[in-house]
Amino acid sequence: MSRDGQGAAAILLVGGIAAAIICLARWESNPPQRTALKQLYTPSFSPPPAHEDALVSLQKLPYVYAFYNEHQRCCQRSQKLPGQITTFVLSFGVVLLAGFNFRHPRDPRNVDLVIAQAIGWCFFDILGFSEHMDTASYNIMDWLFTAIVLLTLTLLVRAVGRARGWSTAPPRMLLGRAALAALALALVALDVADGLATPPDDAGYFVNIGAQRLRERGRWPYGDPMLTSTPAAAYGPVLYLAHLPFQFVMNPRPVNPPMTRPPIETADAYFEPPMLATQLTTIALHLAGLAALFLVAFRLAGERTAWAIVALYCGSVFVLGVGDGDDAIGGMTFVSHMGPSALSLIALALISRPAWSGAALAVAGGALFYPFFFVPAWIGYYSTRRGDLTRFAIGFVLASSVIGGSVLLFSRPAGGRGLVGTIVSDTIGHQESLAAYGKSVFGFWGQREGVRRALMTPLAGDQSFSRPVVLAFFLFVAGTFFVARGRSTAQLALLAAALAMGAQLWKIHATGTYVAWYYPLLLLGLFCDSRPDSAHSS
Repeated sequence: MSRDGQGAAAILLVGGIAAAIICLARWESNPPQRTALKQLYTPSFSPPPAHEDALVSLQKLPYVYAFYNEHQRCCQRSQKLPGQITTFVLSFGVVLLAGFNFRHPRDPRNVDLVIAQAIGWCFFDILGFSEHMDTASYNIMDWLFTAIVLLTLTLLVRAVGRARGWSTAPPRMLLGRAALAALALALVALDVADGLATPPDDAGYFVNIGAQRLRERGRWPYGDPMLTSTPAAAYGPVLYLAHLPFQFVMNPRPVNPPMTRPPIETADAYFEPPMLATQLTTIALHLAGLAALFLVAFRLAGERTAWAIVALYCGSVFVLGVGDGDDAIGGMTFVSHMGPSALSLIALALISRPAWSGAALAVAGGALFYPFFFVPAWIGYYSTRRGDLTRFAIGFVLASSVIGGSVLLFSRPAGGRGLVGTIVSDTIGHQESLAAYGKSVFGFWGQREGVRRALMTPLAGDQSFSRPVVLAFFLFVAGTFFVARGRSTAQLALLAAALAMGAQLWKIHATGTYVAWYYPLLLLGLFCDSRPDSAHSS
């Protein structure tokens, strides 16, 4: 086995062993039990509180955070895991050891790492604002989300500039290869422990239920009379499919009888799938993504840099997560953050095999929407090599046809809509609709006035994709085709990172906090040599 394969295998082996040991201990001490379903809710949001002058809110800042600390919910998360402050210190320490260039402090790479750290620092106790909203809290939250958006836009512009040819000196990490490998593998194990010892957040909980209904019905949850118009039908088919092996191992036979009516509206009881299934799904996808991340970095920049990138990603607050009580903003508790990111990395790792890269990119988009925005950049990357472009298109179209065809064949219309209307309403509609997350005030855009309201008001009826800020993003997506022409794999990673940044900047709820979507891609672009690589010169 080559050394790059050995490093990737080490990541999977250490993570897998850690997961197996912890899972076995948990399985023996907490045998699976049938738990009645919690309510499948559609979130609702109240109007923002009354206006308050900024200076008044600023004076209340210490009291706001003191209130949050007193009212944090009791943790089911293991107290042996790092808390918020420890996570921030750990993340910053990893940046200093594995990424910072002390010999040249003005290295642009250092600037980008500090900006990413600043985005993470904005997450401190940010979830408290979603539950304890008053006039001062609303203003402070708005300042934090404004900072997140501005910092992310800065990273986006810098990433595109570097992809267009900005150059930097080779990276100079403080630690040597062996020390970086030990640090990276220790952080991989910490990620696994975090994923197993923290309850899945809402995304994992709902996707897990949708996957169980897929087992029971043989159909996707779109239009499912029990799940339609709820968050359990709001995610991509690949995320549901990824849960099935783990659900099957824990419960070889479905635990519920056939059911067509929502149990919260009847006297029926519907039993949840084991939460461990979604935890293991997230961990498995994360480990596969880390192996792909290592392989790409090794091929482009060598083993030392590859271990450094793995350490920087695994030790970031965007993987470990920070938050209030049981909740975290991002990280291993969210399969919707970690899974699509991992699948995107696999597509990049397969870049020298265009057909497989195209298929993997379609699978990533089938998990969550944003990797589809990478397609113009991928086409631009391959456009100077007609044979590779043809193979990429074939792989992408075939995989997309299989995924999309299965969704059309194994979904059903509901709510007076047609089949396609039901699928769109259950997925994109649920995430952006003004009847659900579209009214969230927990973000940069929701229920704001002035310029922000104008930018988020659809130009065509209630079609969310006709909002000016989304249309501007689509122009950017198209423009990446031209930027990607003749670029290296590292520069393509930077463009993909910029696209993922843009895709989460127009989300109404939790704007700009889906950093795991782009952070590993950004690290590849920052630390890997941008000279034409073997995939591009073949």
